[in-house]
Amino acid sequence: MLNRKPIFINGFSSGGTTILTNFLASHPDVCTVSEIHHLFKGHSLTDTALRVLMKCVFHDAPAMALSGQDFFSPRSISPRKKLSGLAKRFIDRVLYKEKLRSQNVFFNRFKHQDVEYSRQEIVNSRLVGKNVDGMIFTSDALTEMYPDATFIGLLRDGLAVCEGHLRKNRSAREIGFRYRVLGQKMQADARRFAHYQLIRFEDLLSDPVASVRLLYDHAGLEFDKLRDVRMQIRRVLDKDGNHRLRGGSEWDVVWSDLDGLASHFQKDVNRHQIKRLSAADRDAFLKEAGETMELLGYPTLSSTSEQAA
Repeated sequence: MLNRKPIFINGFSSGGTTILTNFLASHPDVCTVSEIHHLFKGHSLTDTALRVLMKCVFHDAPAMALSGQDFFSPRSISPRKKLSGLAKRFIDRVLYKEKLRSQNVFFNRFKHQDVEYSRQEIVNSRLVGKNVDGMIFTSDALTEMYPDATFIGLLRDGLAVCEGHLRKNRSAREIGFRYRVLGQKMQADARRFAHYQLIRFEDLLSDPVASVRLLYDHAGLEFDKLRDVRMQIRRVLDKDGNHRLRGGSEWDVVWSDLDGLASHFQKDVNRHQIKRLSAADRDAFLKEAGETMELLGYPTLSSTSEQAA
């Protein structure tokens, strides 16, 4: 395998994985490829239309042919088949090559504020990529590919996740079903795999410095090498239900020292989102996912009370 000691983040889309990715990518020995399925299916943020087509033809189509499945589909929330040796080597090479290609303003240009990576530093860096939604089911194959890999599962209050997905025109019942399946999968993997750590989105916001220390300790990264933390500007729901940018354009990279890190987050974003749920949507979601939320440490009664407040 070309990639040594890779780090994989698992979580829900609209669940805070961008924050977690940036925490890890702030370490000078780590470079990110962001969402792994974008390496195979393309993404409009960083790819031209031609580049998307090339990825589909030269990355995704061979991966599907070699694995006998749509391995990199985040919509497929079902177990993946075992990968052949040839499929493993092909996927590993794509991940490695795309890490080297991702030297742009969104990803691996700077290792510190105003200090650029050299190409050799990117070659030597540990890859961090995130797997959202159905991509969580790739952990079994990735563990077999990379016995030295680190996995981090990001949990979040399901009612806040539900509100975020309702804005994408999905039904509360469907969101609840997916939250249940994916949440139970992350919990099961954390019990099965030695190098799998569960962390809460809420903890990232309430004590980001402690969360960074925990993440680095789990991943075997030296905290003392961290000089500043990179963040990407995202729209955040405020108390009036507006999605606002807090300075700059969406996805712009900003840097913070550790002392000022907490000021970048809106700590009550969950409450703002939960408050926007209708009673019908809340009940439909909890009918599917309420038990899973409680297993993951999110009591549904307190969440419901918070929504009504």
